[in-house]
Order: sequence, then structure tokens, then C-alpha cells
Amino acid sequence: MRIFQALKKLFLTSRSDIGISNHQDGDNQMSKEIVKNYTAAQEARLAEFDVIDNDIATMLADEFGKDVRSVRAKAVRLGTYKGKAKVSKTGGKVESKEAIVADIAALVGKNLDGLEKAPKLVLQTLRTRLSA
Repeated sequence: MRIFQALKKLFLTSRSDIGISNHQDGDNQMSKEIVKNYTAAQEARLAEFDVIDNDIATMLADEFGKDVRSVRAKAVRLGTYKGKAKVSKTGGKVESKEAIVADIAALVGKNLDGLEKAPKLVLQTLRTRLSA
């Protein structure tokens, strides 16, 4: 029982959006009381935006007096957050090795299963040479 209470205390202190009050009713049923981290007005303000990116999240975090990560997480839960597009180390489009192998297989006209284990740079060079 002590381990459970210690884990519960640890869990509840690390989460700011949920609070559980364990008081027993007459039926020995435990009731849970949820404490919201965002007011209805703040949620309505978040809903005003069709898409929330990092710049808007930063602005709203300043407006609400909250952490940017919290605003981003709330926008994700609401389904309105759009993160930055992923780019490769060279600044280009992110492309999987499987897609590159599929392109090479289409150029060669054969099944090339297992080729995706080759280094990405080699695959890109091979695709460029075969398409030229």
C-alpha cells in the first residue's frame, strides 16, 4: 500500500493538468476530481486559429502566462498544431531509403529487396547515375 501511495504521489506531482482527490463516498466508491489546466476562455482563444504553428504558440504562451510546450501540447490535443516541415541535414527534403530503392527498382525494372541496407548516399548516387 505504501508503494502505491508513493508512486501516486510521484505521478501526481509530475503532471500539472490532472489532479485527483481521493475521498470516499458513502458507497466506498472513490471519486475523481479533474482540475483543468486551461480555462474555457483560453480554449476558445486556441480554437480561434485554424492552424497553430510555433510562432502562434509562442504568442499564446505569452498571452496565457504558460510554457510554449504546454500550449503546443494543448493545440496537438485539439488537432490544430502544425509542426515545422522536416528537413535533412543538407536542408533538402527528407526521403526514406525505401523510397530511393523503389525509384531505382523502377529504373532497372527488377525487384531489389535488401538494397535499402546500403548507405543512403550510395543509393542517391546510384539513382542519379541511372536516371541520367
